[in-house]
Amino acid sequence: MTGNTSTSSPLDVAIIGGGIAGLFSGWRLTSQTAGIAVFESSPRVGGRLLSVHPPGMANTACELGGMRIISNQHRVVSLVKTLGISTKELAASKPENLSFLRGHRLQQKALKQEASKFYGLRKEEQGKSPGELLVYALDKLVPGVSTMSDEEYAEVYQNFRINGRHLYELGFWNLLLTVLSNEAYNLVQDASGYYSITTNWNAGDAIGLCLGDFRPDTKYHGFPDGFEQLAKRLSSRFEEAGGIIHLDSALQSFDVATLDDGTEGLCLKIKNQSDATEHTVYARKLILALPRRSIELLSQTGAVLGSHSSIHQLLPAVEPIPLFKLFVKYPEAWWEQAPLALTTGESITDLPLRQCYYWGKEGKQGVLLASYNDVRETRFWEGLQKINTPDDFFDNVEATAKDDEWLKHKAPLAMVEEIHRQLKLLHGVENIPEPVAAAYRNWSEAPYGGGVHFWNQGYNSARVQERIIHPIPNTPVFIVGEAYSNKQGWVEGCLETSENMLTRYFGLSDPDWLSP
Repeated sequence: MTGNTSTSSPLDVAIIGGGIAGLFSGWRLTSQTAGIAVFESSPRVGGRLLSVHPPGMANTACELGGMRIISNQHRVVSLVKTLGISTKELAASKPENLSFLRGHRLQQKALKQEASKFYGLRKEEQGKSPGELLVYALDKLVPGVSTMSDEEYAEVYQNFRINGRHLYELGFWNLLLTVLSNEAYNLVQDASGYYSITTNWNAGDAIGLCLGDFRPDTKYHGFPDGFEQLAKRLSSRFEEAGGIIHLDSALQSFDVATLDDGTEGLCLKIKNQSDATEHTVYARKLILALPRRSIELLSQTGAVLGSHSSIHQLLPAVEPIPLFKLFVKYPEAWWEQAPLALTTGESITDLPLRQCYYWGKEGKQGVLLASYNDVRETRFWEGLQKINTPDDFFDNVEATAKDDEWLKHKAPLAMVEEIHRQLKLLHGVENIPEPVAAAYRNWSEAPYGGGVHFWNQGYNSARVQERIIHPIPNTPVFIVGEAYSNKQGWVEGCLETSENMLTRYFGLSDPDWLSP
């Protein structure tokens, strides 16, 4: 999968980034040309798909990165089927699972009636679940929006105004507090498990996200063998078709250049991460399959990234959102035992762990997605990430080769001690076994900057998407990925932007396997 990054003749297409957008674009382009190479700065493909196996649980894939798809995401559903990847339904909220908010522990099905005892809700807000409160607020802001189709809402996005301003000009938090009490807002935020969704990002896109991704009837699907299988299958298909993948190969800078045949192309400076050598690569076209922060870490020089380039009006349109995941393995699945009897789905709290998923079991052993959190709470766990010496890392098991990726992300002892304490608080138990293994990933770290992206207030996302996919006219540089898409935070967004680029600028037709 690796190769020498120097090239004596120009590539037809150089792709930077071995995540889904880069691998998918490369694979699709092999039907058109043979001269394609993907350059990935890390020693693995997959980007923000990262599946690891707890030691001693070889049949349990834990998703430190992306973990699920939605059944109505037709691009990724079709692709997964085409590549022969198995899926399973992945439960989220379950009525019998727990909410532990403001010191009150109760089953989620009771929150609808009981929340007003510890949140100061207005009379008209009482008796509604957190999800129903959010829908209530959206319909008060935009009458009938909760029942609109995607096409109908796209029209609203461009034309509907509140106090003379388009939805995308307004902050979501600002709008919600015009129709919800502050206590109802806090309940919605606390019970969602996410801090970022109801904060002050682009209200037009925030409403679209809530309507599309977090409806009560949304069905999620996960991957028994790990979501990272999608990246591995794509990379295999790409290489089988003649594509080349260079791992440990980081783009440092690029600029337009005149190629040997007199045509205009690109000159790339690629650094080999293992031996620090630098190579020059020429290409006729360049695809940056990168998130915002990764582009900003490149040398800001040349016709595309130089200080006077118009691309700097587009890049800030999205904000990287810090995301953090922590998996913990226990010698027994204590959460399945009476009186808890919790088997699947998530429990939610306003403690820094925020979301806890009952992930898997092999024999007596069990593993939890013990913390899935964002933004504010991610900063909490960063504090425990930074205080440790090399001897402080938590490792209490004998590992096999399949566990190598887990061990690369093993959690510090202080982090494990704190998550163990918070898990006992969430579940109202004290006598549970000590954990035996833990792994984490903080996606705010370089080169990603965040686990997902949200559109910033003031940007018309539809117009930015049109421009950033080919940011400098007459220069063969393209940008794809989840960050600047309609499906931020999803692999569907990677495929959406890649297909738009391939059909508009490379002359490809939609693939036969793509369901309408």
